[in-house]
Amino acid sequence: MGTLWTPEGEHEVPPTAQPDQGGAPSGTATGETPAGADAETDISADTLRAAAASIGVDLDALDDAEKDQLRAELAEMMRVRREVAATPAAEMLANHMMRLFDLTTIYLEGDPPSFSDASTVIEAFRAVLERLGDRLGDSEQPLTEALGQLQMLFVQVKDAKAGSTGT
Repeated sequence: MGTLWTPEGEHEVPPTAQPDQGGAPSGTATGETPAGADAETDISADTLRAAAASIGVDLDALDDAEKDQLRAELAEMMRVRREVAATPAAEMLANHMMRLFDLTTIYLEGDPPSFSDASTVIEAFRAVLERLGDRLGDSEQPLTEALGQLQMLFVQVKDAKAGSTGT
């Protein structure tokens, strides 16, 4: 339970509270979040239990420090979800489409290049761009240019491969 995946990568998540001499987080006797805790870490016992169950962990088998760690990770996941929800969809889609750009280049850089996979990803990129167009806002033009670059790269790699094999 020491890491959390976010769109920015894997992160170590420190515990939100340190156990006092009694083993429970400071200010509590049971390991539950103290009343008046800030919204970032105010995770109800039911929410914590559901989160533990969803990852196959028996909450009752965890000690207070492990419960605190799970609570911290859940609070971080909730924070990230709020952050994503506050980001305009066009911005999120543009980000994902650039990941498709990267994926295409990975397929084309393979030895041998995977033209079928690269073609599938380019087609998905094109389909999203065509379907959403101006709904992508300021990202539409750079994404259109990126699509052109991918299509040109595909042809260049295919031609180079054909030239090197004599076909």
